[in-house]
Amino acid sequence: MKRFGVILIALALATSAGCGINVTTDYPDRLVLTDDAGQLVTLDDLIEIANDSYLDEDEKREAFRELGIEDEELIDALLDL
Repeated sequence: MKRFGVILIALALATSAGCGINVTTDYPDRLVLTDDAGQLVTLDDLIEIANDSYLDEDEKREAFRELGIEDEELIDALLDL
């Protein structure tokens, strides 16, 4: 009987583990990129830079750096958007 109780508790915890979780309100800083002025940077902003035909690759890299993105591997990935 004790084993049944432990299984029941484990089952209850497993089924309720995801209830009521909203990642955007619980961890907003992890999902938001802001520039130096504190303005939100969206994926659309990043795509716009990556697809700007008037900028060469070095200018695009600099534009990403100006947004606060310093990781070169991330910049390489963003250039492929």
